[in-house]
Amino acid sequence: MNHRRDWNPHYSVVSEEIKAPVSDTSKISESDVVTLLKSFQYHPVYKKYFITREGEVKIFVEEGTVVYNPQEGKAVLEVLKRRPFFFQINKIHLAQTGRLWIWISDTMAAFLLFVAISGIFLLKGKYGLKGRGWWLLAIGIAIPLTAIFLYVI
Repeated sequence: MNHRRDWNPHYSVVSEEIKAPVSDTSKISESDVVTLLKSFQYHPVYKKYFITREGEVKIFVEEGTVVYNPQEGKAVLEVLKRRPFFFQINKIHLAQTGRLWIWISDTMAAFLLFVAISGIFLLKGKYGLKGRGWWLLAIGIAIPLTAIFLYVI
């Protein structure tokens, strides 16, 4: 999730551009659109199409769109494909899978909090809170607080 500004962890974009026949927009039919889609290497699955005010044909395909400009003879396909593994992991990470997973993740968070707090008191003597443990605890608190003040607030 740290790199979500650099790349989309859920989806990748498949883009393909082809030369298409030059024609008059008013003569475009559904069969012409289906024939055009067969020209792509990706083989998109047709859903619907409409003609825009600018005279382009916007074709809706499964998971994306095709924009066909009949005056220029150019068609551009853009499809969003789920990234294998990353899509599922991010759904779990963001707790978007349902109520049961929310309870499981909350229980795990409580368990990790218990482990972190109880770990403070495990070591005794010069390695515990009376010795260098105090400094380690202070550093462990200072670093996240500094990050919060620098980047969040």
